[in-house]
Amino acid sequence: MLLSRKIGHATAPSLPRLARLVALLLAAGVALQAVPAAALDSREAGQVVTILEKLVVETGSTVYYDEEAAEEWFQIDDETSGLIAAAGFTRATWKTAFDQTLTGFIASVPEAELEKLMDDFINQFGEATKMTPEQKAEAASLMGAEMGHFDGIRAKGAQYQDFVTPYAPRLRKITFQK
Repeated sequence: MLLSRKIGHATAPSLPRLARLVALLLAAGVALQAVPAAALDSREAGQVVTILEKLVVETGSTVYYDEEAAEEWFQIDDETSGLIAAAGFTRATWKTAFDQTLTGFIASVPEAELEKLMDDFINQFGEATKMTPEQKAEAASLMGAEMGHFDGIRAKGAQYQDFVTPYAPRLRKITFQK
């Protein structure tokens, strides 16, 4: 009983300060969770492009963007040269930098050029698979719907476009190669 009184007396005056401290820490925690992932800078974009260029040479693959691409490149690199880790990226920071670099690049490509690439793809694919004109039209319709997806990617990447634009020619070589 004596101990609880001493604790009660010792803590009673500090409760308002403690409550303010807890509230401040909680507010800081909420604020930190609201901060988006670290934004891409030009140096990181350059690192991502350089790593991808080397991996493309090693694998003979073409770079593309979707939700799983960063993880796939991370696994390929982990099994081969270890460039990503050597550059200081973790799995999570690589995904962030990769996604921001590729969406920034996609945002930098003029819409008319993207549409032409889609049309060329449909024509080449149609010729290779001997599609009928009706099948080509259906494929074009599906690709048109996919352009809406690209609009979302382009909007997401617009904030990184300035950091990626200096690397656009290099990215074109590893993404648009035939």
